[in-house]
Amino acid sequence: MTAPLSDGAIASLHAGDIVYLSGPIFTARDGVYRHMLVEGNEPPLDLAALTNVTIQSSPAGAEVSPGEYRISSLQATAGFRYARYMPALLERFGVKMVIGKAGMSEEVYRDVFMPNGAVCLSTMGYGLGAIYGKSVKRVIDVHWPEELGISEALWLIEMDRFGPLLVEGDIHGDSYFSRANEEINDGLAELYEGLSSPVFRRLGEEERPEIELF
Repeated sequence: MTAPLSDGAIASLHAGDIVYLSGPIFTARDGVYRHMLVEGNEPPLDLAALTNVTIQSSPAGAEVSPGEYRISSLQATAGFRYARYMPALLERFGVKMVIGKAGMSEEVYRDVFMPNGAVCLSTMGYGLGAIYGKSVKRVIDVHWPEELGISEALWLIEMDRFGPLLVEGDIHGDSYFSRANEEINDGLAELYEGLSSPVFRRLGEEERPEIELF
């Protein structure tokens, strides 16, 4: 797929699909969300005109010469921590695809993503940061590095076949991880059958599988 994404392209995605993405995206996580959505600082460019795709990431990047930046590794952070920022992000800036790690809750998809026609994608676990970094075609620009620091700044990046990315939440509110967890939980009790209690226990440690469900 190529960013910016059309409504038709977004609607074609379903939970469990694998995506490779090209085109411009922007980074945003703790620093950018607070600076832009809480403190009210407008971005120094028209984000919606550039792209409707964002990744929750602090790139492993550096300024190699004045005004020239390079990224060696790109990995997303846990998306569920930023659920409270999603209404403003999607509504004010027209974001249609949020890339994070592990996704958010079905309630967030139903109440926030669905009404805005947006999807949530997840990176594929740890250890792929350098591989994802190879998909960075170029760094278009970096904004707010003085205010937020280089890692928390807003990076504008052009990607070339960035992936694999997993569609975690689609515009129908379906969550891939929720489905997978249900399958895991159905058979979890069987894994505990016949096991004796551990010799050493931490205070308050829970052993009942029905409590330890994902």
